[in-house]
Amino acid sequence: MIVKILSYAVGLQDFLTAKLKGKGFTVETVDYSQELLPQLKDADVIINGLGIIDRSLIESSSKLKLVHQVGIGIDNVDIGYCTSKSILVANVPSINYIAVADHTIFLMIYLAKNMKNAGSSLMKRRVVNILGSELRGKTLLIIGLGATGLEVAKRAKSFGMHIIAVTKHPASKKKENALRQGNEDEVVVIDDIKGLEDLQEAISKADYISVHTPLTKETLGMIGMDEFSLMKSSAYLINVARAAIVDGDALYTSLASRKIAGAAFDVFWEEPADPNDKLLKLDNFVLTPHIAGWTSESVEESARLIATNIERISQGEIPLTAVTIPKN
Repeated sequence: MIVKILSYAVGLQDFLTAKLKGKGFTVETVDYSQELLPQLKDADVIINGLGIIDRSLIESSSKLKLVHQVGIGIDNVDIGYCTSKSILVANVPSINYIAVADHTIFLMIYLAKNMKNAGSSLMKRRVVNILGSELRGKTLLIIGLGATGLEVAKRAKSFGMHIIAVTKHPASKKKENALRQGNEDEVVVIDDIKGLEDLQEAISKADYISVHTPLTKETLGMIGMDEFSLMKSSAYLINVARAAIVDGDALYTSLASRKIAGAAFDVFWEEPADPNDKLLKLDNFVLTPHIAGWTSESVEESARLIATNIERISQGEIPLTAVTIPKN
């Protein structure tokens, strides 16, 4: 079985290559400086990070049995066409949520302390005259209350923040939160849980807005000019999910005009980001290079799961985290 790694993920390549070669698989890392399709045509398995797995790539990979994402997101894979070709798609859910939650809090503190401008002054040997703010007493809106959103809430509560969550299924999340309140070992974290129909009202109350929802047809462009117009001028937006959940032009306009105070993203509309992109020129926009979920701990766990799923495929079994079941 031939496994091709189509990912920049640091650490993942070495771990997977050693583990899979030890089981008799052929493992190759794709060279991004060369044309992709010829390199992937003989792949039985593609381990994919940010690559676009579309119809043309699928058609050119006639042996393909499995597309395995290295994270939870599958929006860059043509799921329907894979299914029609009996190609399995699997992801890595519920492994890197701790790392992503930690990174979210880091971005919040970075914005609160105005670190981008502080760092710029320091490097120019100027006296740093930057005023930051505290998280205590501020309202955090979490959009998407899955595993990552809940971990962010736990951490934010320790800073003394008031927490609102907007989620697709508020009733079930309210029940979970109620059970949490009755357990002395759990921290009561969510002050108010609302449905998607209450998004705009919640946005207007928030000092920090943190995005943790998948990219779907429903969430594409969820935060646009209408939503930015409702935000406080002191509000900050954090996005560690998918860039396209936010309208990029609306974000730029709102930041450039100081309609909102700032934004910090770990994701971008085109990755790697163009260093000359107009957003990156703004002093109130922060970008990290899609590293929120990548720690030594999460990479090792992700690699173990991916290796297990590939081994299962080689034995005619379904991956543990398959998101599609192929047609017979």
